Amino acid sequence: MKIAFLAGHLSRRASGVREVAEHLSAALARRGHDVRVFGLEDAAWQQGDKDNWHGAPATVKPPLGPRSLGYAPGWAGAIRAFDPDVLHLHGIWMASSAVAAGWATRSGKPLVISPHGMLSDVALSYSRGRKRVVSALYQDRCFRAAALYHATVPEEEAEIRAYGLTAPVAVVPIGVPDMPGALRATPPLRQKTVVTLGRMHKKKRIDRLLRAWAQLEPDFPGWTLRIIGPDPKDGHLEMLQSLARDLGLQRVDFPGPLFGDDKWRALQSAELFALPTDSENFALTVPEALLAELPVISTDGAPWSILPAEGAGWSVPRDESALAGALAEAMSLPEAERRAMGARGRAWARQEFDWDKIAERIEVDYERVAQG
Repeated sequence: MKIAFLAGHLSRRASGVREVAEHLSAALARRGHDVRVFGLEDAAWQQGDKDNWHGAPATVKPPLGPRSLGYAPGWAGAIRAFDPDVLHLHGIWMASSAVAAGWATRSGKPLVISPHGMLSDVALSYSRGRKRVVSALYQDRCFRAAALYHATVPEEEAEIRAYGLTAPVAVVPIGVPDMPGALRATPPLRQKTVVTLGRMHKKKRIDRLLRAWAQLEPDFPGWTLRIIGPDPKDGHLEMLQSLARDLGLQRVDFPGPLFGDDKWRALQSAELFALPTDSENFALTVPEALLAELPVISTDGAPWSILPAEGAGWSVPRDESALAGALAEAMSLPEAERRAMGARGRAWARQEFDWDKIAERIEVDYERVAQG
């Protein structure tokens, strides 16, 4: 088949959406499909991220107009020239939705949409006015053109239905590439560190983690908290650093973003991973932490309630006391017990989140919609 992906930014600023577009397109190409990825050009892409792209061939176009709109005037022509059998839209609420809707209407071919968590209650609560305008202009038209939605977990399928969308939904998880074998062979020494990893966005609720940590720091003097992620340049990182100072925290580290081997080393050298979020449709950082053999503590704002059943971690309510309780329990465990949890988590993640297996499942869905 000829398969086109249409996304926003393909640089590391796009975080999880870039990861999905990159690795899923590569896995589909390995299965013999002709795949192209269309995205937005930005400074990070030109300054090195394009050299670290390992997905199917990517065509990037410079945006025009407001950054939040993500409009690239060359997309429509480039997709028409490629003439795909299926177009897979990654992300919504941007001008890419208008391009996808127009292509589906003109070509009569199937459009697949991955909302990537952008239909959750928390996501919909941000920029409500802008979303109402975008809905009227093109997003509702894009939804009507969809032949299939891709949800990563059953909870996201429920969000799609709650929004009123009626097209079929395929529930297929996101894959995660394993860490390089060389790092597995020579792992760094574990340190008594709790790590969290991801964008510094207010929905991630790093403030909740800091307040929970304030309850624990005096009782666990050998432990450190590391908060890894890029500065969004919107004042949120400064707010978090100020909160840490106001709480009198002594062992909290903000090292900035880490990528590639540096990210894996940071995970390998920690003892626990924490996800204090209000809302996630998947959270790629959780299976990454599991692959690094870290027990995971997640709030129920992310779809990881299975962690206790797999013996790989905790899923707790979205409040500071519950998060603090799970952290205290995890840090109090014997080291051997944490190692055993980490080993179980890695074994499960390797079986569940292999990109080639996931590409095979999504390929079947593409073929079904292509056949009507």
